[in-house]
Amino acid sequence: MIRSYKVAFVALFVGLLALTVFAVSVNTYRHATRVSLDLSADILSEMSAKVVAETSARFEAARDLVEINALLVGERGLEDDQGLFRLFGRQLALLPQIESLYVAGPNGDFIQARSSPQWMTRLIRREAAPGEDASQATERLVYRDAQFAPIARINGDATYDPRQRDWYRQAVAAERLQWSPVYRFAGTGERGLTAAVAVREPNGSLIGVVGVDISLNSLSQFLSGQRIARGGIALIVDADRQLIAFPESIELRQGAVAARANADATTVDTASTGVTPTADAGLPRVDDLGVPWLVDAYRQDAASQQRSAINRAEYSLSRTDGRRYLAQRQAFPPGVGDDWELMLVAPEITLLESARRLFSEAAAISLILLLAAAIAVSFLALRLFQPLKRLVLNTELIREFRFADVKRVPSRFAEIKAMDEALWKMSQGLRSLEKFVPIDVGRRLIQSGKRAEPEAEVRELTLLFTGASDLASLCEALPPARITELLGRQLDIFTNTILRHKGTIDNFLGESVLAFWGAPVVLEDSVDRACRAVLACRDAETALHADWAKSLAPGEPAPPLNLFSVHHGRAIVGAIGSRQRMSWTAIGDNVALGWDLHQLNRRYGTRIIISGEAREHVAERYWTRRLDVLPLNSGARKLEVFELIDRRDRMLPPERLEAIARYEAGLEALLEADWERAEAIFQPLADRDPTDFAVALMLSRCGTRDACFWPGLAGPGDDMLSGPFVSRPVASPGLSLDSEDQSQRFGLRKDR
Repeated sequence: MIRSYKVAFVALFVGLLALTVFAVSVNTYRHATRVSLDLSADILSEMSAKVVAETSARFEAARDLVEINALLVGERGLEDDQGLFRLFGRQLALLPQIESLYVAGPNGDFIQARSSPQWMTRLIRREAAPGEDASQATERLVYRDAQFAPIARINGDATYDPRQRDWYRQAVAAERLQWSPVYRFAGTGERGLTAAVAVREPNGSLIGVVGVDISLNSLSQFLSGQRIARGGIALIVDADRQLIAFPESIELRQGAVAARANADATTVDTASTGVTPTADAGLPRVDDLGVPWLVDAYRQDAASQQRSAINRAEYSLSRTDGRRYLAQRQAFPPGVGDDWELMLVAPEITLLESARRLFSEAAAISLILLLAAAIAVSFLALRLFQPLKRLVLNTELIREFRFADVKRVPSRFAEIKAMDEALWKMSQGLRSLEKFVPIDVGRRLIQSGKRAEPEAEVRELTLLFTGASDLASLCEALPPARITELLGRQLDIFTNTILRHKGTIDNFLGESVLAFWGAPVVLEDSVDRACRAVLACRDAETALHADWAKSLAPGEPAPPLNLFSVHHGRAIVGAIGSRQRMSWTAIGDNVALGWDLHQLNRRYGTRIIISGEAREHVAERYWTRRLDVLPLNSGARKLEVFELIDRRDRMLPPERLEAIARYEAGLEALLEADWERAEAIFQPLADRDPTDFAVALMLSRCGTRDACFWPGLAGPGDDMLSGPFVSRPVASPGLSLDSEDQSQRFGLRKDR
């Protein structure tokens, strides 16, 4: 019985591969004539993909060298020329297709190592400032052997100034790595390209330009070494029909050779191997080839393209001197050359012979290889790959602060056991951070590898506040242990809900929670996430209270319902505090306003209040009721407040929708000082639902003939007398939240 999915995968893979090889071999032998052309096209297509991939890898390697060297130069500068020489020498030895590596400074310094036509290093130092006499400049050339040991030293005239070269100017003017057009290197006469990138200080000042020359001759040698098919040829051609690379065995027409030689004489910059690139660089064209069937194959237009019946590979057929030739083209990926494409051309008769020989030999060889592969892959999968995969997963879990998911990895390999032990200790040591630091903040701090310092920034945040409506009565009726148990379960649910919606827990203020969206990670839908989170908290609290009701002791009061608010605005967020002790938090007027909005639920008898700034982002996705317009102490600006009811994908009863519409119409009349119309609207609403505090509050304003909000309206004991809202004298208390009847009625209203 197979217990490991790795073994099952290997068995399935080997079985399907064996079945495929057998079926293809039998079918090919029986129908070789009919399918030979399609099969040849598929083979060429696969070889094209391989050649394109390996060629692209060479350019990627050159790009990587430039970026690696740029990082080193950015860290150490250009002073350690011997260290750069040693580094360049190792890199040239590893990548023979690289012609030259160098870095040029903003004052004209030049540090270069090249491998062709002979190993050599070149150092130019300039003491004079730009525009002054360069007589103090020095140039040192050191010829070296294959082991990069010096064999001869000479002094140069130091007339070469890299700052005058197009590759230098091109890199300085651009923000990213730049590839030059194809040009001919002066030192070797070979054609190639240059990749260059400018290295800058954090303040933007230039440190230097790092460059890499890659020889096209190495691409031609690579194409020459490809075993396409007997008589087959590979070419790399650009959009202007210029031959970027072709096998050395291919000759050009005699007249074309002379013409290109004259073009070469006008395009070479004799000052350096990092020459100024030209538009043509004397490259031969397809029409210059001395092989007619290659030219005919290239001239086939798109209308003659065909598709193989097996893998739908595109190819074209041409005829020259009575023989047919099959051609396949494949474009290079972006970033390699300028509209380059690879073209493979092979005689049809040769491809037919190769296909027959390939499939006749493949049957026996495939059986042996399949058996060996099954044994080797199964052993590695069971003994090595599975533990390594689990170690990689543990590393990702630690980086994501998911310490609870980190599991020990058993293995007989000592190295894997040591890695597992180290990762396990690391996860246990870091696990305590998530209790004190927001997970996103801790993750970013771990990934940055920097020391924490006090710093903050202004961000657009969506703030969520929660808090119990009447915690004091619960504290008087229950012992501390029971209160801690009840509130702990509730805070666990709220915390998990907020984190599930990608929120950041800022702080626990007693039984209250402050959370926000928009930092440290910017979210485009922060208000929507906050609204979904607050509704999920409300629904989870309802389920939790239903569960508590089953376990309440006789005479034990039910925990109070929570009040919520959502507000959107600019706030200061970051690591705030001293260097010895910091807190990652948000501060500002909008944070204080969000807290006061949460408290306003007491006045309107609501569960969730959101500000007008928050509602603007989610008005089309949620049911809301416009509660009031509040003047603020900060100036003439007024704040609209809304009751968040539910998501719009959850339909409300028609009578509820009608009541919301009537309330908002009454509020509009009240704000316009149309007292009779407002009272005529609110009175039926109050008769229908006497527990609606917001309606009662509006009726009280109609009675006092004052449309403005003032904190004193709730009575002298109102805790909203201080805050950002305009305070006014109380004409008539009207509605009070201090009475026992009103408080009990509010606590039972779980649908708001």
